[in-house]
Formats: sequence, C-alpha cells, structure tokens
Amino acid sequence: MPKLYPEQVQAYLEENHRSVESLLAAFQTTDDRTFLLEAIEKYPTDPRLDYVAWFRSQSPEERRQWLDTFKQSAPDNAFANYLSARDYFKSGQNDQAVQELLVAATKPIQDYSLDFVQNGEEAYRAAGYSDAEAKMIATSTLLLPQLAEYKGVSQNLVELANAYRQSGDEASAQAALQMATSLGQRLDGPGSLTIIQSLVGIALQRIVLNSLDPGSVYGDTGQTVQSQIDALSQRREAIRTLTRQVGKVLPAMSEQDLVSYFDRMKIFGEQAAIQWASSKYVPP
Repeated sequence: MPKLYPEQVQAYLEENHRSVESLLAAFQTTDDRTFLLEAIEKYPTDPRLDYVAWFRSQSPEERRQWLDTFKQSAPDNAFANYLSARDYFKSGQNDQAVQELLVAATKPIQDYSLDFVQNGEEAYRAAGYSDAEAKMIATSTLLLPQLAEYKGVSQNLVELANAYRQSGDEASAQAALQMATSLGQRLDGPGSLTIIQSLVGIALQRIVLNSLDPGSVYGDTGQTVQSQIDALSQRREAIRTLTRQVGKVLPAMSEQDLVSYFDRMKIFGEQAAIQWASSKYVPP
C-alpha cells in the first residue's frame, strides 16, 4: 500500500491544528518519526500516543516507561494492563503480571484501531486519494502489534498454570487458565473490527485447551476438552471460508459499495461487512 511523503500531509496537519490525532496519522501514513516525536513533545499523556510510543519504543526500559504512562492516561482501559502484563512476564515478574491481568478483567478493552483507521482515511483523502482508496489503504495498513502480545500472555499463563500444578496448587492453575481463556473469548467477539483479531482469540482459547487432557471434562460445561476444540475448529473454518470470499467480492464492487463496505466494517466489524458484500455480489 502506498505511503505518503511528509509534504503531502502538511496541509492536513495545519487544517487539524497539528492535533495528536493528525500527528499520529501523519506518522502512520509516512513512517516519518519526526511526527511521532512532535506528538510525544506536545501530547505525552494522550493514551493513543502512549500506545504508539510503546509500540515504537527502542529499548525495554523505554517500553516500560510508556506502559506506565499509558496506564495512568487510560485508567479505565484494560488494553494498557494486558500489555503491561506481557511486559512483566517477559522480565520474569510473574506476580506483577497476574495482578495486571486481574485488574484488566474488570475493564473493557479499547485498542484505538477505529481512531487510527479514521484518521488515516482523512490523511489519505487530504492527499488527493478518492474516498474508497483512502478507506481501503487506511484499513489495510492498520497495524495490530497487540495481537502478538495477547498471544504471548496466553502462552505465559499456560506455562504458569503448569508450574502451579507441579507445586500442587491446582486452584491457581485453573485460575491462570481461566484468565487465558477469558482473554481469548474477549477478542473473539462477533463485532470485532478485524477478522484476524477473532482468529487470534480462537487461537488463544486453543492454546489453553491444547494443554489439557482431550478426554477430560472442560470446566462446568459438561463437555469434553476435545469437543471444545472441535467447536473452535469449526468456527475457525467458518471464518476462513468467509475470508476466501473477499478476493472474489472486492474487485467486483463499485466505488460507492466499497465505501459502504469499509464503513460497515467500522460499525459492525469485518465479518459482518463481508457477509453484506457477499450477499450482494456472490450468486446464491
């Protein structure tokens, strides 16, 4: 996907008074770190800036600093706590990681993806791209580094559960596995902006199930672990079948329908957008 030159975003920046949203969009669309540094200088406590600065940090110490700032700037957002938990796991501070996860479980997750897509659209549109092109590029270039961090948290929790079991603490082991399962379920929502997030949510649940005896009863469901694995596999295959339709549908869509598709994706999620497009363009 095309990147913009710094001079192509200057008018957009001035029109938006070099707000934190516009500076982050300029950084996103150009990869020019100058815009990120300006945003850091002007808006160090904006949670969207703190998240991007964490992602683009150049040392473990800098990452930890931005995570702590992120938690302070977004105290009601579980996103910062999950990222912080992963960072603590990486440094071997398991107790701190678990505390972060307990706190995260009581809050909603907001990852600012919609903000980044919307601001990216506006930057590309201001640079002369059509509405459909701007929406497609902004959506296609959205980075989701948090998904790898979520997967790491799940793997860390399974390792922690195994350690608890070896020490004879089955209750703590079950609690750790439930944390990992809950995170996977939270990501695999029907209205998830991107399909990849849903697939990662399924993968996180599978990580937990794969650590258990397939023939054992899973939780209080009355079903076996293997039946839960099979259900997740079916859901994953249904999503993959849906995604295979995208390559057939998008090239055939009119520009106005492309605009509608990406708008629907922002409102209802990618799965719903594909279903809408397929019902219109794929013969029954």
